[in-house]
Amino acid sequence: MSINVGYFISEAATSFRRNWVMTFGGIATIFLSLLLMGSALLMNSLVTDMVGDIESRINIQVWINDNAEDVDIDGLQTILQNTENVQSVHLVSKDEALQRFTYMTQDSPEIVEQLQGNPLPRSLEIELVDTQDIDSVLTVIRNSEQFPLVADPPADPERALSYGQGIVESLLSATQTARYAGIALVGILAVVSLIFINNTIRLAIYARRNELSIMRLVGASNGFIRAPFILEGILQALVGAILAILVLLAIKSFAFPGLQQTLAFIQFSFTNTLMTHIALVLLVSGIIIGALGAIIAMRKYLKI
Repeated sequence: MSINVGYFISEAATSFRRNWVMTFGGIATIFLSLLLMGSALLMNSLVTDMVGDIESRINIQVWINDNAEDVDIDGLQTILQNTENVQSVHLVSKDEALQRFTYMTQDSPEIVEQLQGNPLPRSLEIELVDTQDIDSVLTVIRNSEQFPLVADPPADPERALSYGQGIVESLLSATQTARYAGIALVGILAVVSLIFINNTIRLAIYARRNELSIMRLVGASNGFIRAPFILEGILQALVGAILAILVLLAIKSFAFPGLQQTLAFIQFSFTNTLMTHIALVLLVSGIIIGALGAIIAMRKYLKI
């Protein structure tokens, strides 16, 4: 027996019109749920890029006191150059440090003019291969015999180490909390969406109860009776998903360029591939929510 797809679509559209208030509520709730889900995916991509960019800039600086012997500095530099996770070691002289400071404060030249001589210390700049394994390099520095001899201040060598302590950890902790909160909110909205779709389908079943009784009497199959309701739930979800995708595309087109200008010091991008993946996730999630809501309603209110 051939399947009349047009009949199923017509029945679903008719139910849309009959129960438009509940249908609108279901679509709106699914739209909000999927919009939040898509926003969370976009933010996750943004945060991942930001954290990766910050991590790539992290290096270790060892401040060197002015009385340190060259032999001790060279010894520490040699140890670090032979350390597995170290990419390069650069000795920053006092003159180079002053040049960098002058460049950084070029908008306020009076700061440099007020300096008496060159109070800036020398330092060793250590570029890492893998910033995730920074602790191994720090351990090598702390355990070396030369480190206490060159550290500035000599009385507290730990203060001679500078490596952006806690920056990435704090950022990851904050974003992880936001991610969990987003997941919880998405879950709540998904449940609310299921409830709306369930109620919409239930009203559609009740409105067509006499017609469904006749269909049973003439021998219509369970699949034939159920198909329009499942299609109705899926169509509601697809409309909500498409609206969410359109809003996200608008955000990408209008808000993203301004965000890039504001955060020009951080490298990140929302590629078309990323947006395609997010759109597919939202469409599939919408179909699952719509079909599941319809199936739950039929199991409870359509005893076939």
